[in-house]
Amino acid sequence: MPLFREENFLVIHVGSLHTIFSFGLQDSLSPPQYKVPSVVFQAENGEYHSKNEEGKYKEIKPVQGSRIVDLEAFQYLLNIILQSVISQNPIITISQIPLLLITPSLAWSRYQVEHITKYVLETLDFNAFNVIDIALASNFAMGSSTSSCVVNVGRDSVQIMPVVGNQCVKYAGKYIADVGGKSVNEELAALLPKLTANQIEALKTSGIFEVLNDEEDSFYSFADLNRVSEGNEEDDNFDIAKLVTESSSETAAVANGEEKDGEAADAPSKQKNRELESNFFLDPDTKEKIYVGKERFQGCKSFINTIAHAIYTSLLSIPDLEKRQQCYDNLIFVGSTFKIPGLKHALLMKLTADYLVRPANDVSNKEKSKNVNSAILAYQQAEEVNDSNEGFNVVQVPGSIKLAKHPEYFPEWKLPKESGGSWEDVYFLGAEIYAKQIFGGNSNHGGEMFVDSEVYKYKGPQAIWDSAL
Repeated sequence: MPLFREENFLVIHVGSLHTIFSFGLQDSLSPPQYKVPSVVFQAENGEYHSKNEEGKYKEIKPVQGSRIVDLEAFQYLLNIILQSVISQNPIITISQIPLLLITPSLAWSRYQVEHITKYVLETLDFNAFNVIDIALASNFAMGSSTSSCVVNVGRDSVQIMPVVGNQCVKYAGKYIADVGGKSVNEELAALLPKLTANQIEALKTSGIFEVLNDEEDSFYSFADLNRVSEGNEEDDNFDIAKLVTESSSETAAVANGEEKDGEAADAPSKQKNRELESNFFLDPDTKEKIYVGKERFQGCKSFINTIAHAIYTSLLSIPDLEKRQQCYDNLIFVGSTFKIPGLKHALLMKLTADYLVRPANDVSNKEKSKNVNSAILAYQQAEEVNDSNEGFNVVQVPGSIKLAKHPEYFPEWKLPKESGGSWEDVYFLGAEIYAKQIFGGNSNHGGEMFVDSEVYKYKGPQAIWDSAL
């Protein structure tokens, strides 16, 4: 008999803004079932609460920049999740629930992980516990290679971790503070200074905000966009987004994607966003239309430059050239920031333009950092070389740069199709796969694949390092 029933598996990832978790694995592994704010509340006497009754408690965010800044508050958040699971499943005891926690190992200290282990086993009374690094979980989910480079972008931090032979290469990992999704917001705020923070966030997630990677079918040229980003062009027509007050009926039509007076509401069915001189999103507070010109294609330049350089310096630390090339051929981008259309491809193009090794007679190599078209050509050439020379000996790296391919199965992860699926949380899929292996196998034993109460009794919190990969 399996050690634990899959319908009792609890998988949790605590982020800076939100915590995602699932209780019970479905037959077809699916995206996380629940998403809650990573917030608890503290009374004056120090006690923690799950709700801010009458607004009299202090709000505590236990994780900031992917780091645990309040360990007690973090542990209470785990307690809240467990109590919600038990309340909805009263016939299940805690001893029947194995817990797997997804961790960013570059951001959490050994002391914190051990302290959490102590809390989980002693206070919450779990009988099975383990952790998995977010990069390793991402690699498991893709399943295309034992080596990869995982770029995890949070709200205000970035972590880059090479994975070689299904092992995190921590000495080559990079943690970048104060860079992340907020970096895009800050660039947009500089371009559109009259928009509020809520409006900037709404624009970023609206779908009309995207990164252009070529000039085909685009209303604006790269020269136009570069002049805007460098502040050398002042065009009154696109100086600032225009707020247009709509009637309630028109607002409802826009929200439902219905056609209204031939405006941009039905644009997706007739014209692509990049073909429009301006497009609009809805104000999150008033539901008014806010029109934006070419600024909706700006805001990611600095972010892309920073991440591309960090990936290069991280992989430069991998001494085995063949393994380093495998990492370049299996880049995995996770985090909601990568929902921005065109961002992943733009990052690949930047890496290709700045770091791809090409033959000396490749003329485009001389202009790779200045000419966008040369970057596109180089990217295409890299694809052709890699496809026609499988298994060739690597002399210089990188000879090609690619995204890891998403698995063809797991249909629920391909939804919603209109936004490219839920792959930004693919590490959660990897954690589910790992949970099945360590908690559900017939031959697994506590202490080898996870920490149970018996092993904990003899080894204490340090037992986690005997079980964690």
